[in-house]
Amino acid sequence: MEGYLIKKFKCFWSWEDEEEQQWLQEMASQGMHLKARSFFGIYRFLQDAPADIVYRLDYVSNFNWNYVKTLEPDANYQQLISDAGWEHVLQASGWQYWRMPVRNGKVPEIYTDLTSKRGKYQRLLLVMCVWNLTFLPTALYPQGMLNHWDHAVLAYIVMYAIVMPTCLCFSYASLRILMRMRQLVKI
Repeated sequence: MEGYLIKKFKCFWSWEDEEEQQWLQEMASQGMHLKARSFFGIYRFLQDAPADIVYRLDYVSNFNWNYVKTLEPDANYQQLISDAGWEHVLQASGWQYWRMPVRNGKVPEIYTDLTSKRGKYQRLLLVMCVWNLTFLPTALYPQGMLNHWDHAVLAYIVMYAIVMPTCLCFSYASLRILMRMRQLVKI
């Protein structure tokens, strides 16, 4: 693909992966093909000819091209998905971005069974819970942290402007991921 880079800002929550996939497909149909993504929702696209390309996202924390701890520890993640015809576009914060042209009107999927789709959300939920548990003691018992700081104003700013909102955000994200997993069971 040749062309020039276009930057677009768009934010998606971790449970909105299907919406993000759809948006990326719409961008490709306008000739904007994903090149990079920052943590803060800045997407860089390469301007080229419009194409019917489907994007799929998978979450694999601590991604390693040679070995990924999954239900089948010997599975070679990259090779498995690449052999199915997918092109790895990028990795961002544990999310793996894959793309493939739509062939004969059939939209391909990385995971075709519900167990594998749930596995993606279980991996994401585990990371959310670990992060939340790191902030939880401070959020539940702020006096324990505040008593050890000499600068009380700074301690309160850190506590009430950073730690508690972060903990609430991770808790809300965990709930939404659980809701997404329940939706998959109902399908």
